[in-house]
Amino acid sequence: MSGAGLGARSWRGGAEPSESSPEPPSPSSSRPPPSDSSPSPSEETTAPPHGPTQGRGRAGPGGGTSACPAPPEAGLACDRNLALFEEELATRPRVPALLRRIAPYSALSPDSDDGRVPRRLLGTLRGVAGPSLQTLLGLVLVLRLPWVVGTGGVLQVSAIGLLLGACTMLTAVSLSAIATNGLDPGGCPLGLLSGALGPEAGGAVGLCAFLSAAFAAAAAALGAAEILLVYVAPQAAVLPGRGRGGRLNNGRGYGAGLLGLLGLGAAAPPAARAAPLGPAGLLLALLGLQAGALRAALPGGAPHALCLPTQPGGRLQPCPTARPHGAGGNDTPEARPVFPGPSTRLLAQNLWPRPPEPGLGVGPGGAEDDADDSSFGVLLGLSLPTASGVLWGFSRSGELRDVARSVPAGSLGAALVTALGYLSAALLLGASVEGQLLRDKFGGSLRGTPVAGAASWPSPWVPLVGALLSAAGAGLQALLGGSRLLRGLARTRALPLPHALGRGRLWPLAATAAVAELGVLLGSLDLLAPVLSVFWLTSYLGLNLACALQGLLPTPGWSPRCRLYHWGVSLAGAGLCLGLMLVTCWYCALLALGIGATAYKYLEYRGAQSEWGEGLRGLSLSAARFALLRLEDGQPPAPSWRPQLLVLLKLDEELRATQPQLLALAAQLQAGKGLTVVGSVIPGDLPQDQPRARAAEQALRAGLAGAGARGFVQVLVAPGRGPGLAALVQGCGLGALRPNAVLMGWPHGWRRRHDPVAARRFVELLRVAGAGGRALLVAKGPLGAGAPGGTLDVWWVVGDGRLLTLLPLLLRQHPAWRGCRVRLFTVALLEDNSVRLRRLLEAVARRRGLPAQTHVVELHDSDVSAYTYERTLMMEQRSQMLRQMRQAQGGPTPSQAPSAGEEEEEEEERGAPRRGPSPGNVRRMHAAERLNEAVGRCSGGARLVLLDLPPPPPPRPPRPLDNYLEFLEVLTEGLGPVLLVRGGDGDPPGP
Repeated sequence: MSGAGLGARSWRGGAEPSESSPEPPSPSSSRPPPSDSSPSPSEETTAPPHGPTQGRGRAGPGGGTSACPAPPEAGLACDRNLALFEEELATRPRVPALLRRIAPYSALSPDSDDGRVPRRLLGTLRGVAGPSLQTLLGLVLVLRLPWVVGTGGVLQVSAIGLLLGACTMLTAVSLSAIATNGLDPGGCPLGLLSGALGPEAGGAVGLCAFLSAAFAAAAAALGAAEILLVYVAPQAAVLPGRGRGGRLNNGRGYGAGLLGLLGLGAAAPPAARAAPLGPAGLLLALLGLQAGALRAALPGGAPHALCLPTQPGGRLQPCPTARPHGAGGNDTPEARPVFPGPSTRLLAQNLWPRPPEPGLGVGPGGAEDDADDSSFGVLLGLSLPTASGVLWGFSRSGELRDVARSVPAGSLGAALVTALGYLSAALLLGASVEGQLLRDKFGGSLRGTPVAGAASWPSPWVPLVGALLSAAGAGLQALLGGSRLLRGLARTRALPLPHALGRGRLWPLAATAAVAELGVLLGSLDLLAPVLSVFWLTSYLGLNLACALQGLLPTPGWSPRCRLYHWGVSLAGAGLCLGLMLVTCWYCALLALGIGATAYKYLEYRGAQSEWGEGLRGLSLSAARFALLRLEDGQPPAPSWRPQLLVLLKLDEELRATQPQLLALAAQLQAGKGLTVVGSVIPGDLPQDQPRARAAEQALRAGLAGAGARGFVQVLVAPGRGPGLAALVQGCGLGALRPNAVLMGWPHGWRRRHDPVAARRFVELLRVAGAGGRALLVAKGPLGAGAPGGTLDVWWVVGDGRLLTLLPLLLRQHPAWRGCRVRLFTVALLEDNSVRLRRLLEAVARRRGLPAQTHVVELHDSDVSAYTYERTLMMEQRSQMLRQMRQAQGGPTPSQAPSAGEEEEEEEERGAPRRGPSPGNVRRMHAAERLNEAVGRCSGGARLVLLDLPPPPPPRPPRPLDNYLEFLEVLTEGLGPVLLVRGGDGDPPGP
């Protein structure tokens, strides 16, 4: 009897197939050829071709295909193509519904532009480069760089510029690795530090970064106060004190007032804040200096007002005659101008360090400056604040249009511009200005004009205005960035901070300004610069160290796409930062490291729990009792979660594993790291079967070693295999060393008579593992077979897909899967927007660090075919026959009440007319066929297919458990190796 005829007869009259065969009929014994009507995965939404298909009937609406109309008594909803997952859609939504919560999404047509766009979509310049250039470079260039070049020499200053450039570039590479890894730290790059080093180290480095931001705001205020008191209005220095004390008092007073103005500016609405102040000030100062050097080099340049003294050690004096500037070699020794224009002679003369002449360090009020020390550490401390803006470019990552593209380009570009600006200004000053004038720190020889201002054109006010703009921009950026860091620390409850600091913007901003006031109390930029530099370097040290550890520890979720990144680059950046800290100010470095260590020990003592996560959790698992007690509380967050496997194996009579490929798969997933427990159950009683259990343990250890895996073995002796497996899943492990995922094989003999309870045991095991919060991995087919290469196809249908997208990353670490390409598929129904769904899918793949090609497969609505109806009927008849066989043989019978389908079968036995198969079973069979057709078409030749495991049937209302396995057989029919995956409660959700 043909399948179609049987389906037609069953439709009309309810006739049954023959039961003369001693073996129960298998619904998957025959299958019509798959339909070619569904669209192929592509970015554009394409309508499937119209026309008849093989064995499926007429074309349905929307270009889909359907067969004859379903029987009216079935009451089917033909648009339910995911009926296998309908019982868990309330807790595990479909992928489009999940992406609506992760990113802006609307189910509009592909050509519609009515979707909402985020209010602020920043590009590379405004979002990254602009904040990264909000540094003190313009301020230092005008106030201290001439003195640094004159006392340290061009050679030493060039070395400082190269060190600054290397430090900022290496840190920018680490930030680029974070941005291209896909993790979004939510506007705070220090979130990755806690993810790699634990909440203690994250809180300690966050505290150092906050202090450096506060001191940067104080340095901006002190620099602006110095410009005001020395060059703009010297008569305003009215605070009491004489000499150096009076200068420090005036700096403290006016610095506090200017810091208050910066705080008011930072508290203003974002639209009222001028973002490009720092870059504009730096550009203005550099252009003025270059224009002055160019004008002095041209014939007929400006006359020189000052010349070098005729006697060595004398003061600068007015030039005897005002004559046009000639070449540097034509200047007479008696009247050599201090601004002769760029020349190699002057550059060679300023190449080496020289001590300042007496009287050139006179500050405001006639006070002799105490900074006679011109060592390399002092010069380095005055220059390091120019490289303090790398982190600010990453602080607005939540507002960027494309984080993975903007952060690397903006951070690396800003670091390069900062280094080139510093080096070009130093070389220009060394080649254009006499060294004696360069060593005049406060411009006393120029009657209150800075050296950089006198060397600029068209006016000395050009670099002064640029320095003020640079100070304003850096101060605003430091206050805002510091308040964000403080708000993050307060929200994590890592430090004993008031709860008000974690809410709003004003309280964190006020606290940041109050801490900055402590830096203003130093009263001088020279005193504050080393402290600021050391705290900045501490933050950079922690950031580079975190990225180096992420690369050294082969974490699956750490796969940055930045080509410049290597763990050695980050490690070199960390070492360079540590060396610069010690050279700049060793006691300040010890103070900063002491503050960080104290915060670390305090957080460790308090047992602070942070939402940032613990990337070193896997290392802590091997630290025995202390680590077990430390990891006892709380679950790791989503970025740190890794499957710790419990591999369930069945042994034959000779104690050989029936599915040894599971051990190879476990070894490939764990790569020698993490927790692997191989468990098995031997039916029997203790102590009679204890020797057999020990022999089984030895056999499993040998198999584990043969597969190249390292782990533990646990064999349980129980009266029954089912209760023993349930006890093994629930009780295996100790504390944090407890498996959170169960790997098992497919029960191939569930249709056979010699194992009548295989289906029930398998489903009950799925229920027990799910109830215990364990993730489930069910392997079906010859895993690991085939030539190297191929594809790893991930079919993400429902849920957050965290485990589905993590498994390819784990497998690709093993040489057997390293050359495989990853493809990520999802299913779209008629109401979904396939184009936007694919774009959001790509964004999620990038965020999770999955290098995958994304595809959206459309499943249009179609009617249930006659073949599906016939197959469902045969499945129910087979379940009835198996139940009757078990009852006749006196075997185990289900203890649950009969389901709706069973009641119909019992009514038929009592002579009641048959009403056909259960509508729910028909709907699930239809969904399994449609999804299998799509997977087979797109992933037929894949080396491994990872597919969402449909939920097992709940205990209430009861159903025949054989039907669930039949649906899974239909779902995976005709495919190669398949790994059915289902996340548990221990698998944390997350984007």
